[in-house]
Amino acid sequence: MRRRVALLTLGLCLPAAIPGPSKAQTSGQLDGGTFEHFVAGGFAGTETFAVRRRGQDLVAVGRVTREGGPEALRAVEVGMRIEESGRPLRYELQTREGPALHVVVNRTGSRLRVTTTADEGERFTEFLAGERLLIVEREIAHHYYSLARLLRRSAEPRSVKVEALIPSEGRTQQVRVRALSRDTISVRDIRVPATRYNMTVGSEQTTLWTATDDGRVLRVAIPSRQWNAVRVLRP
Repeated sequence: MRRRVALLTLGLCLPAAIPGPSKAQTSGQLDGGTFEHFVAGGFAGTETFAVRRRGQDLVAVGRVTREGGPEALRAVEVGMRIEESGRPLRYELQTREGPALHVVVNRTGSRLRVTTTADEGERFTEFLAGERLLIVEREIAHHYYSLARLLRRSAEPRSVKVEALIPSEGRTQQVRVRALSRDTISVRDIRVPATRYNMTVGSEQTTLWTATDDGRVLRVAIPSRQWNAVRVLRP
């Protein structure tokens, strides 16, 4: 049976929990909904999220539940506060079931400080908070939101230079768009026009599909991990 987990406050002052798909959007909400995760073609869990505007910044929060064997990630809560450009201000990830992991990212001046606490102890890493440094956990679909916005605003996405900070891994990876094309994606059996971006994050091939009309993330796939997330609910 899937378990629901409580929403982290994360020091983000979020006014309410993630809305269900049947509720109307609140003023300032930019996106929200549900993804289903699949690994090797089999159902692997769900991801529920919301992205809201808060003052001059954006706040994104989510829950991911993963099903599978004893080594699978069972439940994780994430939240981040970013500038309009996508530059991170604060981020937090914490597992509620499965291997213990707590990651906090804080921006201080021109640097991002990452604090990671796991069973083996605590470690600290720092990175320069560049203009094109975005936070992306590889297997959390709504984390591609800022990247999708950036690509949509670009006249030539293949020329965009982006660096992804992967907090749970304590490292950064270059993101390169290799090709893009028109496609369609099914959302609740409705065919939605989409833009397909074939790209690399580090050395991993990644495909991102976004809605043509508004740029929302519809699907993300990483073939080498046999993982993909498909949007099933959309306000």
